[in-house]
This record gives sequence, C-alpha cells and structure tokens, in this order.
Amino acid sequence: MPNYPYSDIESGMVNKDRLINDPQRFKPHVVILGAGASRQAFPTGDANGNIIPLMDDLVNVIGLEEDFVKYKYEIDEPNFELLYSRIQKENPESELLNIIERKVFKYFESLELPKVPTLYDYLLVSLRPKDIIATFNWDPFLFDAYNRNLQKISLPKILHLHGNVRVGYCKNHNFFGKYGEFCSECFTPYSQADLLYPVSEKNYSNEFIEGEWRVLESHLQNAFTLTIFGYSSPETDKKAFDLLQKNWQAKSNRELEVVEIIDIKDEDVVINHWKKFIHSHHYHYCSDFQKSMIPKFPRRSCESIYVPTILGKFAEEFSIYSESTFGGIYNKLIPMVEAEEVLNDIKK
Repeated sequence: MPNYPYSDIESGMVNKDRLINDPQRFKPHVVILGAGASRQAFPTGDANGNIIPLMDDLVNVIGLEEDFVKYKYEIDEPNFELLYSRIQKENPESELLNIIERKVFKYFESLELPKVPTLYDYLLVSLRPKDIIATFNWDPFLFDAYNRNLQKISLPKILHLHGNVRVGYCKNHNFFGKYGEFCSECFTPYSQADLLYPVSEKNYSNEFIEGEWRVLESHLQNAFTLTIFGYSSPETDKKAFDLLQKNWQAKSNRELEVVEIIDIKDEDVVINHWKKFIHSHHYHYCSDFQKSMIPKFPRRSCESIYVPTILGKFAEEFSIYSESTFGGIYNKLIPMVEAEEVLNDIKK
C-alpha cells in the first residue's frame, strides 16, 4: 500500500500545525480570474474610487454613450462584449472601434491599488511557486499586487490571457514586465501587450497571448486542482472555454479532482455552466473569496483538498484574513515558506 501523506494520523483531523509544517509535493493549483474577481476585490472602486467595470456596465462606467450618439450607433445591447463584437463584424474599420479601444485602455490603465492589502494580495501570497494564476482581465491589479509582494515572499506565476494595460514583453526573449521598462536580457524596451477585445473569433496567435496560453495549457494538464473565480466564459469567447476544457481533461477524466468555483450567481446556474469540468459532485462552490480554500488554507490549498477527499479526514483551517497588514500577513506565512524551502531542499 502506498505511503499517503498524513496517513499516519489516527484521529479524524489533520491539525493546522501539521498542514503548515509538513507541505507536500502536490501538482499545481490553477486559478482562473474573470471580471467578477476584480469587482469583488474592489466593490467600491480602486484607490481613487474608480468603479471596476463588468461587461454589462462597461459602456456606462467608462462613459462611451456620447461616442455612440456621435456616430449614430444605437446601444441596443447593454453587454459590451456583444456590442463591440457586432460593431466589429459590421465594420472592422470603424473609427468608433478605435475610439472605444483608446478609452477602454485609458480607463483601465488609470486604475490603482489601495495601499492596504487587497483580495489580490491575499490571493497571491496564499499560493506557491508551483501554482499559477491566469487572468482574463485588462485591469492592472494582479500585476501590481504581484510586483509589490514579489520581494517579500515567493509567489505563483501569473498570466494575462487577454493582454493587460500594465504589461510589456520582450519579443526576443520569454520575459515580461511593466510596459516602459527594459528586458533584463537584451535591454530593449518592452513592447506593449495588446488587449484582446471581445470579438466572436479571438486571435490567440498574438505572440504574447499565445505564449501565455501555452504556459496555462501545460499547467492545466498537470494541475491538482482548479479554481474559477468570477469568470463566466462569455459566448464571445467559446474558444477559451474549449481550450480550458481540453487541457483540464487532456490526461484524465478528473474523477478525483475537485473544481472550486467562486461566483455570486446562483449555485445551480454556475455549476450547470461548468459541468463539463466537474466529475460527479466533486466541486466546491462559494460566493465569497474569503470562504475559498485558498485563503482558508494559505499555501496549503492542495493539501486541504487531499485530506478530506482521499483520506476522509477533516483539515483544520488557518485563514490569513485575520491579518490586515502586510507585515502581519508575511509574519504568519513565514513558517509555511520555511517548510516549503525544506521540502525543496529534500527534493534536490
């Protein structure tokens, strides 16, 4: 019989000290972010009170109504994805499209993180370097939160599947960073990562976006678990849905894996939408990130799934949301990071 992690524990619970001090070599935890994640992270707006748009209110939030009036284009569809896609299909050379794209970019580029820890900070520090967060969002919050935590603690990889207003990349090397800065290898300025707008047939062959998807596909195929947070996979992006499903199920039918979905929509609606990703009842649904396995079991999310699913035991929680400062968060995570470093040394 194989020696399963924590199988030596005779009680019905694996306590938090054991989880913290005895990390395991699990495969990646993959997290997919949509616009709903940013709206939940900043329900009252960014550091300056700017509202985080969803596709159903983007036209109003950004103030595009006057441009539609000027170009005598009726707004008969509140969803920006469908509206933009229709305009593009009718006239790909429309000046209105250029105006929309400039205003969208300018608005998202202006968004700023508050100085206090945000949902994205908690998300990043709660995962490990083996894990990955892939966002469909244009806003800069994940990128900016990543950079302000990078020198403090080891972090997961981040990917921008539809481009990003803050991200630049080197066309000669596999590097990305803040647009306006320079490649550390060849010292040439980073090229702007274009935004992938919501047309019905998205071009994922863009060199930056294609590279991001290749990394995600590899991690999805080998993932231990998957979290989908605030992403609805809209009808204008069926290709993304198909790519996610294909790679999630590339090596198995996922009979044991658990899919976590964080969404404010009704549970039955959400689970029905993602049913192709879920085997039987192996899913966890919640409407609030704080109830997710990620902050409740920081840096031990895979362990928290393994313990009840495979061992049939209870895993004791140790959420980091009790800490409201960066110093408090880092101090709480230090023992976990030190245990991970020991594990990595043993692996070598």
